[in-house]
Amino acid sequence: MIDAIFIPYLNMGVTDMSVSQDIYKSTLRVESDTPEGTSVGTAFWFCFVMEGGEDIVPLLVTNKHVVNGATEVRLRLNITDSANPEIKFYNLTISEGANAFIMHPDDNVDICILPIAGLLNEMEKSGISPELFFFTDRQMRGNNYITPVEDVYMTGYPNGLWDSVNNRPVTRKGITASSPMENWKGKPEFLIDMACFGGSSGSPVYIMNQGSYATNDGIAMGERLIFLGLLYAGPVTNVSGNIEIIDVPTVATPVVRSEITMNLGFVIKAEKLNDFKPLLGI
Repeated sequence: MIDAIFIPYLNMGVTDMSVSQDIYKSTLRVESDTPEGTSVGTAFWFCFVMEGGEDIVPLLVTNKHVVNGATEVRLRLNITDSANPEIKFYNLTISEGANAFIMHPDDNVDICILPIAGLLNEMEKSGISPELFFFTDRQMRGNNYITPVEDVYMTGYPNGLWDSVNNRPVTRKGITASSPMENWKGKPEFLIDMACFGGSSGSPVYIMNQGSYATNDGIAMGERLIFLGLLYAGPVTNVSGNIEIIDVPTVATPVVRSEITMNLGFVIKAEKLNDFKPLLGI
């Protein structure tokens, strides 16, 4: 069984700040060395909350195609180091590359995970506190009331773009293009209306409301965060006018393209992360 860790690492968004002020801590920029070159994608913090709410199983989540074929994967975390306050970042190199990740058992589901309990425990022993904001299995759609058309947000690194000085991602806003409550063409996914550039692969997609939001009974006041899933692909129109579905690219190459993006993205539903539970022994 994968080790669980004590819940203080878990940021449920219940802090002195609003969710929107913490959400930028939810992702990491992923650099993967592959035979084709260095690719860039997005990973995000996620955890399963154990019964009783005292322990969690923390993970990093991304797409399979972000790390497939990688001989080395690099991540950078924002940290607070009690012994060296001037140090703001922690560079993590995964020398095993793609082999360190657990792949979803269904070849058609483009998700993989990296268990990180050991890493977080080692950082704690060294007096290092990483900046974390976890999406959790308790934030999945479940019994939350949502409508077929919702404003949604996505946090990641489009075309590899990031604030390299502060190690921060880019958050963008769009709208659901198909109902998250239905499976698009029978698959556990839905569409969003948002420009989905290379580097956005693996980005979390979520509903975030502040002030008020719709419920079965009308309008509720307060905050709401619903984790809907992660981006993996988008439709393009080729030179012949046909629509194709392609993985959101991760490697930037100087080639002439005969495809036009449709500013739509395919999102794998968050519930597919539950399929990892048997593999994790939980």
